Amino acid sequence: MRARTDGFVPAPETIRDALADATGADLVFFVRQCLERGAFDHALALAEALPERAAREPALGLSLAVARFLGGEKAEARATVAELVAERPADLNALSVLAEIDARSGDRTSAVRTFTRLVELYPDYPGAQSTLAALLMPGPPYRDVLRNIHAALRPERYLEIGVAAGATLALAATARVAVGVDPVAAPLEHVLPAGAQVLNETSDAFFAKHTRDQLFGTGPVDLVFIDGLHLFEQALRDFVHAERWCGRESTIVFHDCVPITRATASRDRSTRFWVGDTWKAAWALARRRPDLRLRTLLTPPSGLVVVRRLDPTSTRLEDEFDAVVAELAPLAYPHAPGEWPESLHVVPNTPAGLAEALG
Repeated sequence: MRARTDGFVPAPETIRDALADATGADLVFFVRQCLERGAFDHALALAEALPERAAREPALGLSLAVARFLGGEKAEARATVAELVAERPADLNALSVLAEIDARSGDRTSAVRTFTRLVELYPDYPGAQSTLAALLMPGPPYRDVLRNIHAALRPERYLEIGVAAGATLALAATARVAVGVDPVAAPLEHVLPAGAQVLNETSDAFFAKHTRDQLFGTGPVDLVFIDGLHLFEQALRDFVHAERWCGRESTIVFHDCVPITRATASRDRSTRFWVGDTWKAAWALARRRPDLRLRTLLTPPSGLVVVRRLDPTSTRLEDEFDAVVAELAPLAYPHAPGEWPESLHVVPNTPAGLAEALG
């Protein structure tokens, strides 16, 4: 155990006396309290005081392995958890700890493999999807990347489909006019730019009711962010409508088109973290509109698809809309974690990748 220069832990007999009647759950909670307060040395002192309990109670042994890892005994901690996983291959908690240890130790390959196994067993294990996404798509999260897109393009006219609490609409600092569309009038938790407004209506109603000139004045919308309903035909319809309001040099960005796991990419929601089948919208663009320039930034948790070289006069998607829906609606997401379709032209989540996406 790594000693703390300013630390003190009770003698083993003191710990044994104090916790003589503790259940396994009591001891796990005690270790958790130690870890939350940074007292990993106290947790390890418990292991030394009650070695037989740690050996026969998996949850306690797992908690103490975390303490050992935090205390610097990384190889010993991993060996303990790996042995437990070998004995109990469906132990969700052990898989999570092993994956986290590997991730924090820089063993990305092992961490991805174990996190993938974990989410196969239970897709909603706390933090597993987001951590797996960060491992497979390293770099800044999508809101930071979207902020960088605003900084690079400096749009004067900005349209956003799907506002939620306003975190992304608040990024439109350069926009003279910024319009957010969301049917749910959720409380805004972020300060919006002076030129921003939110219209609480569906995107279909929005495009049917308003004209571009009414909201933005003359001139094309410079940047559109589509992050609305997680059904591909709606995202695709939003694109069709938004492209008409854009110009050749405008940009449309899709969120949630790069699923990490199949469970989160289904049309019917069955997980807490869910991107739906919006990935099919990007597939439709790649297949039906080869004139567009698509680049996919691998930014967690579910990527950004950047569409350039728009053509507001094109009617192909509208003309073929029913056929596209019939073709893609039955599809299930076919890719394993970390596999990306070539048609989406994936670029890394780096400054160079962003420059390529905006090229």
